[in-house]
Amino acid sequence: MKLEYLDKYNVVDYRTLRAVGMTHEAISSAVNCCMLRLTRGIYSIVRACNVKKHRSASVLIMDEDWVEYFRSATGASREGDHRFSEHIARLGIVHYRHFRADDAVSGVSAAILHELPLFKAELERIVVTNPTAYSSSPEIIRRKRQYSAEDVCTVHGVRTLTSVRTGLDLIAEKGPADGMAALEGGLRAQVERESGDARIGMHDPRRMHAVGREIVARDFVPAAMRLRRGRKRALRILTIISPLSENYAESRTSFALHQMGLHDFTQQWNVGRDGSLLARLDFLHRPTNTVLAFDGGQKYADFGGERLKHEGHQQNELLNMGFRIVHLQFGDVTNLKQFEMKVFGQAPQLLEFRGKPTLQ
Repeated sequence: MKLEYLDKYNVVDYRTLRAVGMTHEAISSAVNCCMLRLTRGIYSIVRACNVKKHRSASVLIMDEDWVEYFRSATGASREGDHRFSEHIARLGIVHYRHFRADDAVSGVSAAILHELPLFKAELERIVVTNPTAYSSSPEIIRRKRQYSAEDVCTVHGVRTLTSVRTGLDLIAEKGPADGMAALEGGLRAQVERESGDARIGMHDPRRMHAVGREIVARDFVPAAMRLRRGRKRALRILTIISPLSENYAESRTSFALHQMGLHDFTQQWNVGRDGSLLARLDFLHRPTNTVLAFDGGQKYADFGGERLKHEGHQQNELLNMGFRIVHLQFGDVTNLKQFEMKVFGQAPQLLEFRGKPTLQ
């Protein structure tokens, strides 16, 4: 288990709270006051409380940065931040004490441990796979399924399915688009680890893509061949995944383009002007100079008005250079029909390059 998960976030168990003088009733009332309940009998102390019966828990606070985070961030901002929700879910999985010997964390829970990109994931219960047992409780879903020893690893001290097997399983559990996003997130992280360069995608995206395809052939395809069901669909998706997708939205865009039969878009293309970098294009169709650009309030919320002003200048320069820009919002890529109408409506020149979809 990483030191971070042992010594950070003020994680304590029920017995430790009782040992500092808190009653059962006090512990229950402290939840959502000065503590979070992570899982059965496990809590995270988030602030030193002024409520008399909660005060004794403050002696257990070791991570002041965690307390400061809760002091400075509003409840609304935390509630709207999927990264926070996933972090809390990850803490709950890491500190869960009732796994069985043959359990392997799987599905969305494994994706949380591997920090794979997810969208609107179910985080309430831990999902595990077990070869001989199945059960369900308010805390855990145990599925009876066989798995290969080659598809098991340890993350933060927890036995879990590998990121590759997790992505492959999510194809069936959450759909091919979400499965592809998870696979691409895992592939990107693996390329960065094996190359020893966390910025390879920024300064050498073509090499990153080539290394990624080697890893797919070496590690991903054999894992797909071990699947008992869904092997054909998984192998088809592995033909199009790329480490160049930097987030969930880009993976969904790539999936949508391939399902539209547009297989020749290039990701992460740098455009220079006057000897300097003008723009980094997430998606460029080089034969027609068509660019996909995402607009909308989310960028304003994330980066502020100056970022939008800067991107507006970039787009004007790109138009002057002969690029054609298709304006999209995140909601477009989650609705394939809407995405298709918008792309072909703004860029009819792409129709002549349309082929067959990856998945029939």
